[in-house]
Amino acid sequence: MKKSIYQLLIVSFLGVISCTPPEIGYLSENVHSTQDTISVPRGTFTVSARPAIENSTAPLNWEIIGFTDMDGNPNNELLETHEIRIWKEAFNGDTDTTMALAEAKLELSEEPSIMMNEISGEFAFTQATKFVQNSLFKADVQVSNIKGEKLLQDFTVIKLEPFNAVEFPTEMRSRLLLDKDNGNTIAHTGVITGPDDENIPSVLDGTNPYFSIQKISNEPANSVQVDMIIQDSYGNTVDTDEITFYPSGSSYLQNYHDNSVETIEGEKSTSFFLPAPPFPQYARNYSGNSSYLMYYLSKGSAFVVDKEAYEADKGPKTDAEWEEFWAPFRDPETGKIRNHAYIRWGIKINDSGTWELKMKIPYTKLDE
Repeated sequence: MKKSIYQLLIVSFLGVISCTPPEIGYLSENVHSTQDTISVPRGTFTVSARPAIENSTAPLNWEIIGFTDMDGNPNNELLETHEIRIWKEAFNGDTDTTMALAEAKLELSEEPSIMMNEISGEFAFTQATKFVQNSLFKADVQVSNIKGEKLLQDFTVIKLEPFNAVEFPTEMRSRLLLDKDNGNTIAHTGVITGPDDENIPSVLDGTNPYFSIQKISNEPANSVQVDMIIQDSYGNTVDTDEITFYPSGSSYLQNYHDNSVETIEGEKSTSFFLPAPPFPQYARNYSGNSSYLMYYLSKGSAFVVDKEAYEADKGPKTDAEWEEFWAPFRDPETGKIRNHAYIRWGIKINDSGTWELKMKIPYTKLDE
């Protein structure tokens, strides 16, 4: 009898379990922004990092609920629309070979300062941020999936920074290489390491020993002209036909020529043109911040090595020791030190007008 009762209870229990619908989906209580504060340079297109979804069931749907100031007062200034010039499609250096083809990808459009990718949860900030008066906002967003929805108040803080006409997203290098029969040796490298380099102000005011990036005209008003100039360490400009692409397999590494329509090769400078900033835009080899890396080399005939300056800075050595040092790099026919320059740009220009980019190669003179 007891056995029958136990069997009945077990059957009844299993029946209850089988009638309870299974749990469907999961929406974590800990979904959060991975950036406590998102710093955004005004007037530029910027994308935030993705939120942490903490194993919540995909797909998720994200939307902006609104914004407040730091005191909690509603302020939706970021959602107000303004007329800006935008790229409908990305510039393509292989196909957009004329100004007309590139211009066709641009349009004037009414856009807010901020949008949210409803699938990834990333914020996208547009050039309309230059019209926003306030600088600090708290964002309220909502996330939902098959499990339900969750309001995330004070999801993150958005901080609008001053407009940066020039950004330094990645490392820039001016390098002298000493060439020998079986390769080369790095003689010296001038570097700007990235956005936090303390030497950036000297690049922008033209006092840096290796790099100078300056706006020399407000024209063209809506488009961008960039003049690239390569110099020896004394500021003498090398002919443009001494500068070449950086070979990579059957092609070459990305460069400013890829980012230009109607490129003009002058005797001493090369001018690149885009119908609207930013510049550059097209990267054939890399992505992320590395998409701003642009590469060139100099021919071996472009420079002679300034041995006196090099020995003064890199010594002390005896004459015999210096002769031993230079011997592998010496051309057996001319006696000159074989060399070439490695040119690596790493900037982003966000403003229109004409910009002059100069790079000095360390310990070099022009080969006269």
